[in-house]
Amino acid sequence: MRNACFAFMLMATLPASAEEASVRIHSVRPFGYFVGDLIHAQIDITASGDAMLSRASLPKPGPLTVSLDLRDVTLREMADGGKRGWRLALIYQSFFVALDVREIEIPGFALALSTPSGPQTVMVPSWTISVAPLREIAPRKQERVEDYLRPEGAAMFLDEAAPRNRAMGLGVVALAAFIVVARDRAWPPFQKRRARIFSALAREFVSRRDTPDGETIDATIQSVHRAMDAANGAVLLAGGLPDFFRKHPEFAPLRNDFEQFFSASNRRFFCGEKSADGFGAERLARFIRALAARERAG
Repeated sequence: MRNACFAFMLMATLPASAEEASVRIHSVRPFGYFVGDLIHAQIDITASGDAMLSRASLPKPGPLTVSLDLRDVTLREMADGGKRGWRLALIYQSFFVALDVREIEIPGFALALSTPSGPQTVMVPSWTISVAPLREIAPRKQERVEDYLRPEGAAMFLDEAAPRNRAMGLGVVALAAFIVVARDRAWPPFQKRRARIFSALAREFVSRRDTPDGETIDATIQSVHRAMDAANGAVLLAGGLPDFFRKHPEFAPLRNDFEQFFSASNRRFFCGEKSADGFGAERLARFIRALAARERAG
């Protein structure tokens, strides 16, 4: 095998012709290939600085022999001092079914160069690799027939209980989360849930409070009155607050805020007191958020 490797390297460094152009063949390894393996080869061509390699002369991918295909061809130009060089990367695939260790030949090919003195042909020589069989031709003789067969491997036991329990647990969590979201969004069968009037008002107020001028506050107070009327099922005035709290006890903790709101609204719209009424934009925002929170709690 050592002699074979030496012969391979010697062949790879032979010049392509008596001219300046030369060829070097590099292979990942010259031995140990099995049927179906890919064979990577790298061919370096060096010529004079004014030479040009004709790409039309490159080998074309496809079958080369009955048991050897050329799969891919890649060319890259290199600079080598004052000379011009090219690196040709080739990928072959062997389909040779070997019965024993032997050598097969990778066919050579010719490359065309254009030089000022005229066209030149560079021959890439053929080279060999060593292939090996996947199995021996005849197995070693055994005393018993069953010794020719490999013993069956032990079956692996897989416990299905743990993944099944995890899947069921995750399913229950997902169902519970879906029920919570469905109730919050009033999806069936929760579509008859009481509408969250004050929550909608809180979302609307967020867009309004960017410019909390007097007109905005007036419009917001009116919206709060309409929301209270909708929640009460009728027009809600200050005198009707006790009945409202009996029907909606979740708002009872906000009794003082309700009374101050009605008082500020009365002074603002009927007495003309637009300032120092104690219910400015920030106080109104807190009241609306408190109404939405009590509504969700109920």
